[in-house]
Amino acid sequence: MTLDEEKDAALSPNAARAVELARRSLGTMSSQQRVQGLLRVTERTARRPGFRLSPLRAGALALAAAAAILIGINGWQRGTRSDRLSYEVEGGAVQQDGSVQADASSHPKVRFSDGTEVQLAEMARAHIVSVNEQGARVALDRGEVHARVVHRSEAQWLFDAGPFLVTVTGTAFALSWAPEDERLDLRLENGAVVVSGPLSGKPIAVRAGQWLTLRQRTGEVLLRDLDPQQRAEASPAPAPSSSDRAEEPSAAPVPDPPGTPAGPTAAALSAEPRRDWAGKLAAGKLDAIVDEAQRRGLDVSLAESSNEELSVLADAARYTRRNDIARQALLAQRRRFPATQRGKEAAFLLGRLAEAQEGGAAALAWFETYLKEAPQGAYASEALGRKMVIVQRLHGDAQAEAVARAYLRRFPGGTYAQAARALARTP
Repeated sequence: MTLDEEKDAALSPNAARAVELARRSLGTMSSQQRVQGLLRVTERTARRPGFRLSPLRAGALALAAAAAILIGINGWQRGTRSDRLSYEVEGGAVQQDGSVQADASSHPKVRFSDGTEVQLAEMARAHIVSVNEQGARVALDRGEVHARVVHRSEAQWLFDAGPFLVTVTGTAFALSWAPEDERLDLRLENGAVVVSGPLSGKPIAVRAGQWLTLRQRTGEVLLRDLDPQQRAEASPAPAPSSSDRAEEPSAAPVPDPPGTPAGPTAAALSAEPRRDWAGKLAAGKLDAIVDEAQRRGLDVSLAESSNEELSVLADAARYTRRNDIARQALLAQRRRFPATQRGKEAAFLLGRLAEAQEGGAAALAWFETYLKEAPQGAYASEALGRKMVIVQRLHGDAQAEAVARAYLRRFPGGTYAQAARALARTP
């Protein structure tokens, strides 16, 4: 007699029939699922004085609670919150190690609920590292993927390829990683992305129609235009949804510093056509965003732009290497929207700018600020990894070892895991 059968024998005939009916409907439940269901029922009913469960009702309620748990478990591709993105794999399946693999006859496609698609080419393998409300993090283990990321105001997509990180808002591109050659290739069809990693102190901005090749072993960085045939074959990225362009409430504008030249009046600003900086960013029109902010008056733009617009301005300025404007936009975001997700992420981006311009000490402070404010944030792995690198550079291996061990505890498969293991002297 199995454990389930022993438990069923202790129930009344009616309860046993209810259990059998539920089991046929739900499939076999693990012990953990049953316990979780019972605990949930117990917790809720215990709050009601004088309430007593009959065996039939207890079994039915426990199975109902377990059914809710099973829906979440069987729908493995869905998040735990209703607004979190979900996804499914078409033409393939998730392996026991959590990977999605393609072979010679099947090219699985991962479809996300916002319309984003990631398709694996022949013999490619990738992992879905994490999924949240803003997007997902995908690790490309080997081979090539073709991604079409739908632009949304809150979109945040990260693609790992070896030690390199590709940051995306909304675009279409092909990304390949050959671990045996330590080579990354990224062909950008639409939009703009930024690639960071060990070969450059500064992020590498890639625009529509460009092809980036990175060879870690030789230190080669090659950025060139796609040829006309390659560009003609590229399909346009999905258009942004109008429902995604809702503007966040803005805080009260920060007064201009004394002596600031007079800019457009409030009446003139309200009469201006609505800016579509997010659309320009998705289309790769980065210079147009920065130029528009400067024409309007940079101080005015920083004081009057929404949280989303400040993010877009900072991105456009970073990608076009106008780092001073990027820094001002990020600082304005920190000042005006400190409690928002974007306000917290601005600390990480300020750290990246400081690392490239001012040196390690200033960057370290920003990375630590981000880790304190957003310990589970999308850039937590990158921030902790950069902190480890800077601590090693400034203070030596001994102090960096503690950071490396912290990194391995939190991100054992992260981008900086190999370097962390070397510092921590672990296999």
